Amino acid sequence: MAITAVPIQPVKTVSGNQPAARRFIEDATQTFKLGTPVAIAAADGGIIAWNGTTVLTGNGAVVGISYEAASNLASTGLGAPQPNQPVTGLGAAVTFGSVPNEASAKNIPHGAPLNDGRVGIFLAAFQDTIFSATLGNNGNTANWADSLLSTGGALAGLTIDSGANFWYVDLNKTNEVRIVGRDLRDPIGAGNRVLFQFLSTAIQQL
Repeated sequence: MAITAVPIQPVKTVSGNQPAARRFIEDATQTFKLGTPVAIAAADGGIIAWNGTTVLTGNGAVVGISYEAASNLASTGLGAPQPNQPVTGLGAAVTFGSVPNEASAKNIPHGAPLNDGRVGIFLAAFQDTIFSATLGNNGNTANWADSLLSTGGALAGLTIDSGANFWYVDLNKTNEVRIVGRDLRDPIGAGNRVLFQFLSTAIQQL
């Protein structure tokens, strides 16, 4: 049966602290969903959707999991605050019309979401955060088995599904994550979410 994944999300940390999170400028024309593994573009330092294969500890490797969807910006970091300029730049939100006697001011519709040119991610670099994701095997659903932890946790990878375009833990790979348990929020045999940590050899250290 073809897999239908759900967004990857953090569930706890080894240290007991809150999951480490930061906001980075978003690269241009990105349309990834929340819960997506993301990387840093070598060309301009913007956040992009991970390509699904790069696992070297440098540009292109996973830096974390997005907790916001991308905004399809016209240019990298559009509207992000500049050095020594704490006020969000122009183009950061939906605007309309003009403000009398204030040439640089903008009208923002009531309730419009602010977009400051950045996107938030839960960091993988510290290997403290434990994430939850759907379990699969090369595009097909997979069932949890105690044998996945028999040797200290099965090695797996991450793959995007072909339906909802969310990512799942893929048993057909072995070089990106380590499964550390079953997500107990799911009944056995239903949901099939597992807990995992990123391997230190598969992420970009910040």
